[in-house]
Amino acid sequence: QAKTTDKMASYRLEKLAGHVVKTPKVVGEGLSQETCAASGAVKNGQMLKGVRVIELATVIAAPTACAHLADLGAEVIKIESPSAPDMSRGWGAGDDMAKTADPKLLESFRRRKGLGGGGSAYAQINRGKKCILIDIQKPAGVELVKRLMSTANIFVTNVRSQSLQKLGLDYESVKDEFPSLIYGHFTAFGRAGPRMNDPGYDYGAFWANTGIMDLARSSEDASPARVPGGLGDNISGTQFAGWLGMALFYQKRTGKGQLVDATLFRAGVNTLTHPLIQHAAGNPWAHGRGKSHIRSSTEIGNRATMVTNAVYRCKDGTMIQLLGEIMPAHIKRTVEALGSTLTEFFGSEKPNYKQVDWKEATEKVDEIIHTKTYAEWRPIFKQFDVWHVCVTRFETMVEDEQVKASGMFVDVPGLQHKLMRNPIFLSADRGEPTKGAPDFGEDTDSVLVDLGLEWEAINKLRDDKVVA
Repeated sequence: QAKTTDKMASYRLEKLAGHVVKTPKVVGEGLSQETCAASGAVKNGQMLKGVRVIELATVIAAPTACAHLADLGAEVIKIESPSAPDMSRGWGAGDDMAKTADPKLLESFRRRKGLGGGGSAYAQINRGKKCILIDIQKPAGVELVKRLMSTANIFVTNVRSQSLQKLGLDYESVKDEFPSLIYGHFTAFGRAGPRMNDPGYDYGAFWANTGIMDLARSSEDASPARVPGGLGDNISGTQFAGWLGMALFYQKRTGKGQLVDATLFRAGVNTLTHPLIQHAAGNPWAHGRGKSHIRSSTEIGNRATMVTNAVYRCKDGTMIQLLGEIMPAHIKRTVEALGSTLTEFFGSEKPNYKQVDWKEATEKVDEIIHTKTYAEWRPIFKQFDVWHVCVTRFETMVEDEQVKASGMFVDVPGLQHKLMRNPIFLSADRGEPTKGAPDFGEDTDSVLVDLGLEWEAINKLRDDKVVA
C-alpha cells in the first residue's frame, strides 16, 4: 500500500515541481457558443465539453448542481464511500418496478439490499455522471481524491468543514497545491458563525431556520406548515451551478481557481429578501400591522384581503389565486365579474379604500366565488379580464399543458419516464439530460485507468479496500 501511496504523492509533487497549471477548455471540440448562435444550431450537452467535475457530495443540493453541469456536457465523476452509498439511492425503495426511471438501477438496489442501485430520485439527481468508490478515511483514498483534483476544473463537496480539515481536503489545505481548481463547498449554514459545523437538511437550514416555515402558516395560531421535500435543495443547487459557472468563466480567462461557498441557510434568507428589506425599512406590512399584512390570516372566514389578490375556493373545490396586485386598477372589473358593482360592494362608485372593511368585503367575495365551479368562472373571468391562476396540485404538473409547452420534462435514453431539466434555458445548448445515473462503483476501473494507474496498482487498492 505504501508503494502505491508514494507513487501518487510523487505524481502530485511532479505536477507542482513542473508548475503545471491547466487552463480549462470550457467549450470543446471547436464548438463555441457564438458558432451555435450564429448558425442557428441548438446543440445538447456541448457547452461544457472538456470540463471535468469531481463530486464528493450526497443527497440533493450539491449533486443537483453537478447534474446541471453534466447536462451541459461536463464530465462529472461522483465519489461514493464503498460502505455508505449516497442516501438518495435508498429513496427508490418504494418505487414501482414498472414505473421507476431505470429498472436495472432499481433491480440492483434490491439485489444488493440497498448497497447500490437506486430509484427515480437518484436518477434525477445524479443523471449523466460516472461513479467511483473510494474510502477517503484511508490515506491512499485521500491521495486518490487529490489525484482526481489534479485533473479537474471543479471539485464539489458538501462534507462538513471539520471533517474535510481532518482529511486535509478542505479548501485551505489544497488551494496552493491546485491553484487552478475551482473548489465548490456546499454546506447547511456556511463556513463562519455559531452554526458553521452544524448538520442541516433543507427542511431545517433553508425552511425552518430562516423564517420561511413560520410565514407559510395560515395564521399565527396555525400548526406548522407542510414541508415540500427538496424545495430548498433544488433552489440552492441551481444557484450553486450558476456561480460555479461564473468561477469557470474566470478560470478560463485567468487560469486561476477559487472557492465557491454556497449554503442552504443563505439561500433561504435570500428567498425572503423582499419582506426582510421591507421590515428593515419599518414598513407596517412587513411588521404585521394594518388590515392586510404579511402575517394576516389566510383562513377562509377569518381573513381580511384586498380582494383582487386573494385566494378563493370555487363550488367544485378548485382554488383560484387572483393576481390584481394593484387593487385600484383591478377592483372594478373584478367586482363586475362577480355580478356586482362598486356601489353595491362599497356604497360608492368612488369608495374611500382606507375606510373599507376588507374582512367583510373578502367574506362577500368568498360567498360569491363559492356559488360556481371553476369551469363556470373561467369564461367570466376571461370576459372581464380578471387576472388569475389556479392553485394547482403538484401531482398534475407532469401533464400540465404549460409545463409540457415549456419543455421542463424531457425524455432520456434508456429511462422509462422523463426527467426534469434545468429551469433556465440557453439558446446555444439545450442542456437536457443525456443519460441516467450510474450504478454503485460502475466506473471505478475506467476512471482509475484514465488516471494512469496500472492494473497491478488498481488491484492492490482494491485488496486494501481503498476502492471498490
